[in-house]
Amino acid sequence: MITLYALPSDSPNIRKITLMLDETGLPYIIQRVDKQSNGELSGDFIKINPNATVPAIVDNATGAIIFESGAILYYLAEKSGKLLPKDLKDRADVIKWLMFEVANMGPTMAELHHYLLKYHDEIPEDILQRYKNKIAQYCSILNQQLHDREFLCGNCSIADIALYPWTIIFEDMADVNITDYPNLLNWETRMGNRLARHAIE
Repeated sequence: MITLYALPSDSPNIRKITLMLDETGLPYIIQRVDKQSNGELSGDFIKINPNATVPAIVDNATGAIIFESGAILYYLAEKSGKLLPKDLKDRADVIKWLMFEVANMGPTMAELHHYLLKYHDEIPEDILQRYKNKIAQYCSILNQQLHDREFLCGNCSIADIALYPWTIIFEDMADVNITDYPNLLNWETRMGNRLARHAIE
């Protein structure tokens, strides 16, 4: 059994892991981590993740403790034998797109969320535009990658799982008109249809 540590409210980073666990069929439970009065996570949680961020998992079958969403996705793919190619070249292709999400899309969206939460309607226009431009750039990159394939690396992989939870909030958070990126829009629809089945199983 895998224990997934998460906040009471879900985020795209948490959603990546629940989608992956549902896709692989690995049994899991969710342990909600509350924030203390100072806004930090429980002191006991530091034993799981010294950086005090979620998600994190404990694999009770192996004793492995994993934090950082990209590392968790990679571990779950290895454990399940799913969503990560065995061929070295194909595997490297998946890993580079996973790293694209971890190094670019995730941090940019998270920073934009921080500013929107902190400043609300008073966010400085130059800051807002900077993040919107970066996200639009990422959308163009993804749209180009998807021009001749159904998923980022041909078959559905952890790279798709990592990116999907961000793309479904583009329009609300970053004023992205996803219809401007038809390949990305079609991919999002395919991912939504694929993952929706878990809600009814």
